[in-house]
Amino acid sequence: MSKLSQIIAKNNLSSLLAKNYMGLELEEHRLLKDGRISRYPYPADFLSRRHNPYLKTDFADNMLELAGTPTQGTNENLANLEMLQQLVTDHLQADEIIWPLSIAPVFSKDDLDFAGSFNTRFWMAEYHDYLQQKYGTAREIFTGVHVNYSINQTLVQSLWDHGFNEDFATLADFKNALNFKLAQSFVLWRWLFTYFFGASPVAGNLPSSLPQDLRFPVRSLRSSLYGYANLKDETITYDSFEEQLAQLEERIDHHQFFSPHEFYGPVRLKGRDDSLDDLRKNGAERLEFRSFDLDPFSPARVSPAALNFLELFLINALLQPLPEKLSEQLRLADQRNEQIALQHPTEMFAWVKTLATSLLEQMHAAASELALPDKYAKSLKLAEQRLENPQLTLSGQLLDHISPQGDLLKFGLATAIADRKRITEYTEPLAALKGKYSASLQSLLREAVELGIKVRLDQRHLHLKLNDHEEIFPIHVTFDYQIGPREYLLSIFPEVLEINNDQR
Repeated sequence: MSKLSQIIAKNNLSSLLAKNYMGLELEEHRLLKDGRISRYPYPADFLSRRHNPYLKTDFADNMLELAGTPTQGTNENLANLEMLQQLVTDHLQADEIIWPLSIAPVFSKDDLDFAGSFNTRFWMAEYHDYLQQKYGTAREIFTGVHVNYSINQTLVQSLWDHGFNEDFATLADFKNALNFKLAQSFVLWRWLFTYFFGASPVAGNLPSSLPQDLRFPVRSLRSSLYGYANLKDETITYDSFEEQLAQLEERIDHHQFFSPHEFYGPVRLKGRDDSLDDLRKNGAERLEFRSFDLDPFSPARVSPAALNFLELFLINALLQPLPEKLSEQLRLADQRNEQIALQHPTEMFAWVKTLATSLLEQMHAAASELALPDKYAKSLKLAEQRLENPQLTLSGQLLDHISPQGDLLKFGLATAIADRKRITEYTEPLAALKGKYSASLQSLLREAVELGIKVRLDQRHLHLKLNDHEEIFPIHVTFDYQIGPREYLLSIFPEVLEINNDQR
């Protein structure tokens, strides 16, 4: 057993391995019902994108960025995203839809120019213009799901207290080592995640760097070097944490990267304020996994199976040693991911099943030994089925929906219109909370999110917080607002309008 496994076993810490926090971020485009880009302004009711922790835009003004509250449990995280999806859908114009795929449909030159030039986030103008000039609009409008993952902090502290304080100078160093080990493990197996969950088989708006001889469909253009990635000669490696920080600092110092945000690696270590100095001083608070394409078959655009598989993978990776000749294996993993990403969705290299079967057996053993919930075994069963039949993977399922012209426009629009119809038929202010909380509390929570007030629910209370101002409400009561939930919140948090002034 490794030292980590010994400490966990000796101190009965295994129950903490599956009690981790996740937080999901979703990027998606507002389009018109005919597939053209939406030129409607960002919904005014959402107030400041600069201030709101839940509702923002990304590179383009029509490119929404939804950030769910971090919480424990797959279902809870998906409910958070579905609440935001409902909220956004309810504020669409009559002829708008939310595009369900990572690859936008083919835009006209005017639409593509609009996506690249119309950015009203004035505080991000310099960074926006830099990215457009360096990478081009076609690459910057890829969308996906980012999964933020935080190892249980009680587990981290206990591991430190029971032996790892002898191996590392500071707790921050230990946090970074622990999280970077998981980052390295994910990079080593990223190709398998691309195989299972890749879902961008067509090109849409062609990036200028795309080879002329590349044949479509592929498994995941977004997961390849031609998708959501830094330039080929500016790759940041995962050989060691200190080496990665040094590479990032060098790129920034030499004006090759605008900031740490420009690192488009498959997984990033994140601290309290996103600075590299903070990572060194205080240690990583979480990992941000950035390799997941939108899943058009899941309402939240990421499936329970994907999240459960990722979490079990990370639990197992924490307990397993990294391979020998790590740098060599990381390079090989990058090559494998590129091969998998650009492969036809129904094809499979012989080595895929051999290597993947070994990992899945290891994950099965971990789930059984730790007596983990049945949801993990279900995610493994689906993975095994997809390993046997590539047509069951996300890209394999999308093949039947690619038109003779080689696009997914008809499928994407039909999915988006059906999603909008489903959501507009909800009778609750936040349907994901139906049966858990009263409609009046749902309305209060909904308005708080729109106003950018931080929301936290526990078993007894709803906590609303804006900077240092916090209000607490009992959850098992029916509210009589009289003046309406938004007006009620504005009467309690009058500073909302001041904060939002001129910062939409």
